[in-house]
Amino acid sequence: RHELIEAFHLLGGVNIWILLLIIPVQFASYYASAEIFFTYLRGRGQLKKTTPLHVTAVALEFNFVNHVFPSAGVSGASYMVWRLGKMKVPAGQAAMSQLINYFSLGATFMIMMVAALIWATFEDRAANWLVVATTIAVMGLIFIVIFGAYLIGSRDRLMSFARWLTRRTNWLVNKVTFGRKKKVLKTATVEGFFSDFYDDWQAIRENKALLKWPIIWGFISNILDVLLIAVAFWALGYSVNLPILLISFGASAVGSFLFVTPGGVGAYEAVMIGVLVAGGMEADVASAGVILARAILVVGTIACGVFAYHAAMKKYGRPVLKSPQDLKEFDGKVNEEHLHGRNRT
Repeated sequence: RHELIEAFHLLGGVNIWILLLIIPVQFASYYASAEIFFTYLRGRGQLKKTTPLHVTAVALEFNFVNHVFPSAGVSGASYMVWRLGKMKVPAGQAAMSQLINYFSLGATFMIMMVAALIWATFEDRAANWLVVATTIAVMGLIFIVIFGAYLIGSRDRLMSFARWLTRRTNWLVNKVTFGRKKKVLKTATVEGFFSDFYDDWQAIRENKALLKWPIIWGFISNILDVLLIAVAFWALGYSVNLPILLISFGASAVGSFLFVTPGGVGAYEAVMIGVLVAGGMEADVASAGVILARAILVVGTIACGVFAYHAAMKKYGRPVLKSPQDLKEFDGKVNEEHLHGRNRT
């Protein structure tokens, strides 16, 4: 409680000119995060005429949905599959683009976090439990990547997983609804969706250059996200240890994912402050910097994103895709539209 009171006192001494740097950095961050999957889709022959302004608008929509709807990032990915579909991107490619998005962000951040952990360890700034926790997190990410690559490396394995997923999902829904809903997924539909997914993966394996720019933009996006928090501390007149800040950013991202609240509010701030304090920062300074940065970022995301989101709703109507079956049907409609377009020409 005393630290929070001191933190609010520190907020009174903010350098507004330094703090204003958050605005361009925030827009740059959102643009970079969208370019991760836009560059992949361009490499697949989609959206080649999309302007930077359009990319920024879609990025604002994506982040608005993630901050408003409590779903640990799932709402944003689902929304983007629907939104990209409105831009004539087949559902399989749209879904793969979101996987590429999370893979690029996770893989590049893992590399950065390992480097930060080594740096912080040599400086003797990291507590033992922080080193252990970070190591476990990195090993967990490596396991997920290896398991995912193994699963998607074979069509038979992927189809087996699709059948298992269908059975377990229908079983779970049947139990939760006390038998009122016996089946929400159809095996053939889910297999068809994962088959498209597999075809897209094969295209990536044959042309690994498709991952070059998504990975580059992943590094840029992560650096800009960490810089956003650093700017808030600089505006308060305090320097911040960048390796510890990077580790705290990763830990808070995991925390906000586990606690399903809009934008990870509450869990994100608590975890980040805790890690910064463990790294040697005063509790009141850590609280002031994190609260200041998060308040501006959340308000800015919602205030700007709501206009882009409502513009999309006005143009396309509300999203209605809810399941792989919907995505498969929608994919067929998109392909049919492309076929009719070619026949007319």
